[in-house]
Amino acid sequence: MKPLEFNELQDRLGAGRITRRELMRAAAVAGVAMTAIPLRGKGARAAGEMDYFTWSGYEEPNFHKAYADKYGGEPKATFFATIEEALQKMLAGYRPDVSHPCTDNIIRWRDAGVLRPLDTSRLIHWGDLWPELTTIEGTVHEGKHYIAPFDWGNTSVIYRADLVDIKEESWALLFDERYAGKLSVQNSSDHAVIGAAMALGIKTPFAMNDDELAQVRAKLIAQKPLLRFYWDDVTSLDQALASGEIVASTGWNESLVRLKQQGLDIKYMNPKEGILTWVCGLSVMEGAPGDEQAAYDFINAMQDPESGKFLIENWGYGHSNKKSFETVKPERLAELGFSSPADLFAQGIFFVEVEPKLKERYNALFEEVKAGL
Repeated sequence: MKPLEFNELQDRLGAGRITRRELMRAAAVAGVAMTAIPLRGKGARAAGEMDYFTWSGYEEPNFHKAYADKYGGEPKATFFATIEEALQKMLAGYRPDVSHPCTDNIIRWRDAGVLRPLDTSRLIHWGDLWPELTTIEGTVHEGKHYIAPFDWGNTSVIYRADLVDIKEESWALLFDERYAGKLSVQNSSDHAVIGAAMALGIKTPFAMNDDELAQVRAKLIAQKPLLRFYWDDVTSLDQALASGEIVASTGWNESLVRLKQQGLDIKYMNPKEGILTWVCGLSVMEGAPGDEQAAYDFINAMQDPESGKFLIENWGYGHSNKKSFETVKPERLAELGFSSPADLFAQGIFFVEVEPKLKERYNALFEEVKAGL
């Protein structure tokens, strides 16, 4: 391949008339080393140039095959352990192209100036998304969307059906004295404080008043001696449930998948008081240095039904695209509790952002209970 011919192909790639994979193939046939030749043009992004800021594990290639097909490789993935850590890193100057926040953090991130409004006309699957997920409180401001939903799941009670005796599924199981020393809760106010509020039947767990917080405090104080431990990582939770060290805990859908694979009689509640639903997604970041079209191509790949099929079947989480559920066998959906996502949304309570000062009170209350204050 002559230099002029290769330059012409580079220009065609930059204009979007061929893919990076096609250029790589042509170069390989001609014996040209791609690693030694920079790609030209804004649209001709080398694999890894787009920076995806996410939770560890979500760089999974099966979540964005369409992106890799177009650009010939994976985006660069940078990880955070907590939402707060992610925000602080960006406030300190780090600018990824796309990040992976959750709906209960969008207001704070938007007010901090790290989010760019989405151009939903560039999101090719937008019309196929569950509408309940695109209008969650705090995610739309002045008619503009700030998050493209990708994954969703629940916070609820996971329990060994062979080791407990209940007449109806309820958050009350986590406060049942019959199972003293056999219960657990995640070491977070999102599980402990909100879970107690659910057991008490409080209708606005993300905006509790003084009287409701006093009820929650008393409930958590009564619960503490019943707990085997507060869990910090999912592995510890799964192992304790598998061994029978604990019989019930707060947890997420992913534990159901792993424990069922071990042949355990494990169940994940849709409690009578309601199930908690979290939603996370992709946002384009303000001041992102990369190619904006690549960012939208990545989001589109993540929202593709095939990506959703992998997420549902292998991770046990729900996907934002309704068509994803059509690709999964009904018996598998039933096993995962996803036979009717619309019913789950209708009965459930979506995580929404707790006002910062109130969130501090939730956290302080939980820490005081743990400390015996």
